[in-house]
Amino acid sequence: MAAQAAAADALPSYADVSPPGGRRNPSGAAKHYVLAQEHLLRSSPSNPSPTTMPPPAAGLAAGALGDRHVVCFLGLPARGKQFMAERLQRYLTFFHGAQCEVFDLSGPELRESDAKVGDALAAYLEAEDASATTQLLRSAEGIDDDSLDRLKKNVDSGRIAILDSSDGFESRDRVWAGTSKTARYEMMKHLSTLRVHVKLLFIEVVVRDDRVVRSFLRSRLTDENMDEAQVQRKLAATERAIRDYGRHFVTIQDDGSEDDLSYVKLIDYGKKVITNNIRGFLLMQIVKYLSHVHPRPRTVYLSRHGQSLYDVEKKIGGNPGITAAGEQYAKWLGKVVPGEVWTTTHHRSPLKDLEDSTDEDEQSCSGRPLFGRLFPCVDLRTGTTSPKPIQPARLWTSTLKRTIDTARHIPHPVLELRDGGVWHQMSPRVYRNLDEIFAGDCEGLTYEEIERTHGDEARLRKRDKLGYRYPRGESYLDLIARLDPLMHELESYKEPLLVVSHQATLRVLYSYLVGGERRDAPKVEIPLHTLIKITWDGWRSIREERIAMEDFTAGLQDDGQKNH
Repeated sequence: MAAQAAAADALPSYADVSPPGGRRNPSGAAKHYVLAQEHLLRSSPSNPSPTTMPPPAAGLAAGALGDRHVVCFLGLPARGKQFMAERLQRYLTFFHGAQCEVFDLSGPELRESDAKVGDALAAYLEAEDASATTQLLRSAEGIDDDSLDRLKKNVDSGRIAILDSSDGFESRDRVWAGTSKTARYEMMKHLSTLRVHVKLLFIEVVVRDDRVVRSFLRSRLTDENMDEAQVQRKLAATERAIRDYGRHFVTIQDDGSEDDLSYVKLIDYGKKVITNNIRGFLLMQIVKYLSHVHPRPRTVYLSRHGQSLYDVEKKIGGNPGITAAGEQYAKWLGKVVPGEVWTTTHHRSPLKDLEDSTDEDEQSCSGRPLFGRLFPCVDLRTGTTSPKPIQPARLWTSTLKRTIDTARHIPHPVLELRDGGVWHQMSPRVYRNLDEIFAGDCEGLTYEEIERTHGDEARLRKRDKLGYRYPRGESYLDLIARLDPLMHELESYKEPLLVVSHQATLRVLYSYLVGGERRDAPKVEIPLHTLIKITWDGWRSIREERIAMEDFTAGLQDDGQKNH
């Protein structure tokens, strides 16, 4: 084993494949095996004919995404297509390791002509893969070109192009915008001429409530320096332009004339979903994910458990309880949550402003305690307590004792909703998916002990923290795979959500929510006794705030994991 680890250290580091500049691909391409396995794919005296490619690890595309795909978002302007395109890209790259780019038809590289779009798509979809996977296959002895092509098809074929336009008015008459039946069939015809097989999926975003569209336009087109007369003139001009666009736009037909297309109609952000000719793993994943996505602004709070007994001893894993300091944090959290989480409001919401709130907003986003309209809330800035109106909120914890103990002081009043229903405030939902990464043979050890007793494993982990799997335990990629289903649920929520979990789990959640790259997730610092607040404005901007319990000293923060 020592020889294997030494051989691994001698190999060059893996570098993710990155696309040409100018197109939106924040996460790059994913490798198809973890770096900690690379030394196992080389010949050795005991294994002169090694496995050329290991089975795919959880969270890696590794052929499961099949052929090349083009996903085209279409619909009238001001429907949130760009938001949904970027959200889909983030999800597919982060949770499925797909190579995924957004091609902006209004961007400087593609706005000149449809020919440039076609050329860019061909270059991207037909490109030879330059990943470490391909280099390894090429270096393998005794593999001819035909066999190499077959191997590459199994590992390098997950590549997705997303077509979108940041300026729908400008791209209205473009073939690649798919705004007519003729354009959609021209797209299919062009893609059929490429050297690789490409599946084309259309996503039409339909919003039937004019108040929602007007509210979105108001948030996007206006600023605080405009008076109401200027606002109304700008809104009226844009609405006229949308009506003109609508006279030229042809919705995907459900009369049978376009039944040979693969398409999804998302009506009112998942309230109604129409699918046609949807087959295969990737297309089903896209439909499932986008059925949950909506542009309503929301807030997610992340918190590690209170300091545990193992934190004091700098051990990893296990199921210890919390210390006296951890209990102090749990009580602090119980006081802070009502005033911070339950009273969260969103300003300049695309789906709700002061003059355009809907009945649904009122029913789902506000409530009152059954035994009083107000709830006593602590103001962190002043330290005073005063009664405030509250709204429904949610709570998730892991199944481990230290997170359940940390959340136990959060109150759970029963709220009466305006539709006559009741809401059990922050009734905890306990998920095994949120448990800490399982360290297998290393559970209950300190990192210093792991260095002494599992030196080879420690070196492999340092080299590839994302892909390394503890002996009989988990890797960060395993963790990403088990968090995937929860992200669908999280995307569907409208209420504020507090997640009380663990460092590794929250590193992954945090990185996904703020748009970070997953290869950097294991390096994210999630301090003890700190509430992390992440807010969407409902479309693109993300804001973060960290609220720390003031009397938790820096010395107590040392749980032995900061540099690990």
